[in-house]
Amino acid sequence: MADTDIPSRLGRGFNPVVVNSITYIGTAAVFLVGAYVGELPKLPFPVIGCLLGAGLWTGATTLLVVLWNVHYFRRFTEVLCVHSYKRTMPLVETVGAPVYYWFFGFWIGWAMNAHISYNPPHIALVVVGTVLFIIGETGNCVCHVMLRQMRSIKRPQAVDQMSSCASKHVIPSGFLFNYISCPHYFFEIVTWIGFSVATFTLPAFLFLLATVITLITYAYKKHQAYLTEFDGQDGRDSYPKHRKALVPFIF
Repeated sequence: MADTDIPSRLGRGFNPVVVNSITYIGTAAVFLVGAYVGELPKLPFPVIGCLLGAGLWTGATTLLVVLWNVHYFRRFTEVLCVHSYKRTMPLVETVGAPVYYWFFGFWIGWAMNAHISYNPPHIALVVVGTVLFIIGETGNCVCHVMLRQMRSIKRPQAVDQMSSCASKHVIPSGFLFNYISCPHYFFEIVTWIGFSVATFTLPAFLFLLATVITLITYAYKKHQAYLTEFDGQDGRDSYPKHRKALVPFIF
């Protein structure tokens, strides 16, 4: 289980388990409000509605709603059972995270509201997008579990005694960790590419764009941190030179 005694252990701040749990549950809730409340005003296209609506599969909207909520239920479950938090959250992040997620959650749900104007895209786009979504969700979850397992592994004590500068961590390995530093970010992007293709709404694509920009930044910083920690000096391991940050063989 995630550590729920973080504030007392690390000092002042907001408990990330509580903040992230509320954020993810809230994101699922506001999405459902946007998707199913029939009294919402109809905004001009393409602010809401499908960019390539075909309406050939009446059950597509229900499937897409399920996909969104599966993702955030998984995120909520991982907060409680998988992630280990090392710091508390500052006020800006505590407020900014839910505002960001709830804004996009409500807008995307609103854009997909069948009571107003949403017609799902062609069934081929829904199928391709759903497959990508499932691949992204599965890969992201696997990577998060692997990271938790690897964080619990410490280098042998004998190695630590070689130098006070030697890292106590191990270089992530296995699965896509052999090719990129942040495969969990890679699969997160695959998830939202799939959802955007399956829904084909403007806010979904904007959410994808914001996600890509954010995760590129995070992946680059994490990759540089690995290179610094595992520089091959003073008993530290050497980080694989061929390993990229986010996209195998490319970036």
